[in-house]
Amino acid sequence: MPNDIKINRRYETYEDTSIVYSQQWKKAQKLAREHLFKSQTSEKKYYDVTTKITKYNIGDYVLLKAPPVAGKFINRWNGPYKITRSFSDINYEIQHTVNKTLKPVVHTNRLKLYIPR
Repeated sequence: MPNDIKINRRYETYEDTSIVYSQQWKKAQKLAREHLFKSQTSEKKYYDVTTKITKYNIGDYVLLKAPPVAGKFINRWNGPYKITRSFSDINYEIQHTVNKTLKPVVHTNRLKLYIPR
């Protein structure tokens, strides 16, 4: 072997690269966590600004929004239901007026005030 060819005597070992990769992974996780926190706070701020919460009283009659079903002309609101108990400003227990079945906990997003005709 000629002397004018230089051979790299320093070899990287597997342990060196694994340490580098683990440090990069930790840095990426930290960065992702920070971005997630920022996006969650901005989404919460937007939700709080655009959402109006309707408060119902016990004894009010409401309609319950049904889960989406295929079909253009399907009635999306079931009811009327009567509010029997309030767990908080946003969670209610409702009872159907005809067959008296109870719905355990319903969020106010799924309720609409019933106005009889």
